[in-house]
Amino acid sequence: MDERQINTKIKNEIKKYETLKKSFLKLYESEGKAKKGRLENFTKFDRMQEDDNPQLKKIYETFKTEMETLENFRQNHLNKINDLILPVTNCYPNKLKETKEYLKNYEEAKKTKEKLEKSRNEVSNENVGQVQKINAELAKSRTDEKNKEEKVEEGITKFESDKCKDNKNLFLHFIHSELKYHAAALENLTNLFTEINEIDPLENIDDFINKYKIDLDLKELGIDLDAIKSKKEEREKKEKNKESAVYGDDFEESNKNGESRNNILNSGNPASENDNED
Repeated sequence: MDERQINTKIKNEIKKYETLKKSFLKLYESEGKAKKGRLENFTKFDRMQEDDNPQLKKIYETFKTEMETLENFRQNHLNKINDLILPVTNCYPNKLKETKEYLKNYEEAKKTKEKLEKSRNEVSNENVGQVQKINAELAKSRTDEKNKEEKVEEGITKFESDKCKDNKNLFLHFIHSELKYHAAALENLTNLFTEINEIDPLENIDDFINKYKIDLDLKELGIDLDAIKSKKEEREKKEKNKESAVYGDDFEESNKNGESRNNILNSGNPASENDNED
């Protein structure tokens, strides 16, 4: 065993884990700052939509809500990484210090053995009692040195094994969390794109014209109000059909009687019946 190499490795590994910890903390900090900046930008949509028509307001609100949801998802993902990585990076310096202590004990045992060997060579063979005493101490010292050497080798090997497994798990967890976030972003933003794309921004253009008493042939601007209204009716019909497919004929029938959707959804629900009784 080369104790000098092991001692150098211990010092280097402590520096490595400090670097690893700082890297993940910087990542956490930079993403937190970026999130704050992005959320501040989203709040500006509140002021932008004050005087806009309902369809534009819906675009602003839909976009802002979905992006805030993604930002919160991102923060949860970062918190999980932080909670997992920091405890691991914190424990390794202590593990290395423990191995360093084993190495120190081994080096002391080695020096003690060498002193006894030197004393044994200096004592005359005629001094039988002294020779026997030194030989007994030397045998004990050699056993002690061997045990402490094994302790160092066991400690540094276990450290290397744990380090490899833990590093693998750290980065796998990080990649898994990143994939989960980006998969959620892809899904949410696709839904957001579809929802916004279905909105006709000119749906309420007639309200604007009436409000400001504008007298203009809209067809000259390429605006066909009849076609817009027809599309609106078609979209509302499609949405109504979706609701019917989800809630069934009972929902349609109850709507005629003035019942709310929540009442229909709660019908037959034991929890809701108990609530009503209370």
